[in-house]
Amino acid sequence: MTDSLPGILRRYVTALLVPLLLSASLASAELSLQPLEPTRPGRVSLAVRGADLAEVMEMLSRKERVNILLADGVDGQVSVNLYDVDLDEAIKSIAAAAGFAIERRNNTYFVVDRDEVGKHAPGGPTQLRTFKVQYSDPEAVADILENHLSSYGKITALPERRLLVVEDMPHFLNRITRLLRQIDQQPRQILIEAKILEIGLRDGESYGLDWARLFNYDSGDGAFGVRGLSNPGSPGLFFDLVTPNIEVFLDSLRARDRLRTLSTPKILALEDQEAETIIGDRLGYNVTTTIDNVTTTSVEYLESGVILKVKPSVDGEGRVLLDIHPEVSSGTVSDDGIPNQTTTEVTTTMLVESGQTAFIGGLIKHSTQETREGVPVLGDLPVIGLVFSNRAINSVNTELVVLITPYVVDRKAVALDGMQTERVRKEEVDLERNARRISEHFEGMTYMKESLRRELDKDSTAPSD
Repeated sequence: MTDSLPGILRRYVTALLVPLLLSASLASAELSLQPLEPTRPGRVSLAVRGADLAEVMEMLSRKERVNILLADGVDGQVSVNLYDVDLDEAIKSIAAAAGFAIERRNNTYFVVDRDEVGKHAPGGPTQLRTFKVQYSDPEAVADILENHLSSYGKITALPERRLLVVEDMPHFLNRITRLLRQIDQQPRQILIEAKILEIGLRDGESYGLDWARLFNYDSGDGAFGVRGLSNPGSPGLFFDLVTPNIEVFLDSLRARDRLRTLSTPKILALEDQEAETIIGDRLGYNVTTTIDNVTTTSVEYLESGVILKVKPSVDGEGRVLLDIHPEVSSGTVSDDGIPNQTTTEVTTTMLVESGQTAFIGGLIKHSTQETREGVPVLGDLPVIGLVFSNRAINSVNTELVVLITPYVVDRKAVALDGMQTERVRKEEVDLERNARRISEHFEGMTYMKESLRRELDKDSTAPSD
């Protein structure tokens, strides 16, 4: 049904007079509600400059017939220019321009201070969401994410539950979700195979074996570097990739009983986490501490033996960066409780491909051995046994060699292997069931065959009429 002409004129006059009346009431500000062009229902066009916030909200409340309440202490001036925007967006934009926030409860808008949003009732611009931190430190992640929250945002870490409680605006919550997905990624696993070898040196090899010839022989590739040794011709401590020449040479040393294997550990380590293997002893000793005339005694331990510490990480191209610390040591604790340690160790960093073997050599160790030789039986007699025996002290030089091979574990390949293993297991179960059915079937046929044979034998022996 169409409106009558007086009704159309009444609405048109009202639309023109209301902004003029409101403008007259705001003598100190320039305020105009601009229906210069017809706007859609629920849309607002507004231009104000230096107007009081309470008066602007009152104007919107009257024109759009919506409840808008201002909290105590909410005042100030605002200048905005809005054109054909949603009413909800217009109210929030005007409040934000004045430095305040909006809480909506049912059909009522509350203009409050930003610090008071969500404290007394729900309906503010923020939402609450929890995030599970799977692999990283929750407190460290919370410190990172705190820099990417809005002015409304708050974050609380629960380290014992590995949870983050975040309150913020929806857009920032989505941003936190994407950022956390990038930070808290599943770390890769690296399988590290190591060999710690000890090579006996001869008299002419006091500076160690000349490994450079093995790298450069027969077009071999490799590099080496002197590490402060007095002999410039010695390769010293160096690391490089193993060539077939090295493997053949080590086999020849083993065949001549000059090579001894100290340890062959295999470690499955997480990326950027240090893994450690110790084959040796822990010697305890007392440590006394006095603070403010209060003396406390604690027990500490001296670790010695074959120790390998490795911290791997994987770059974007799948190469493995290794922080390596191999150590071969021996320790004692004196009667006075003072620890002493003799060690051969090195700390280095190298970058290798997955599956390639890294070589560390040139670690020279000097030790002495006391030997006793004598006439059997007579040499073991007290006092006079010294006449029939001889003691000698020999100097022994050895070189420590470490071979390390990292393998990056492919998660997809592991999952595929797991699926194939499960499929094979199911097929084995099916085969066992089929074999059981076939066996039962043959047992039934055998029983029927025996029964038929007995019946035939019975018929053949029965007297004929």
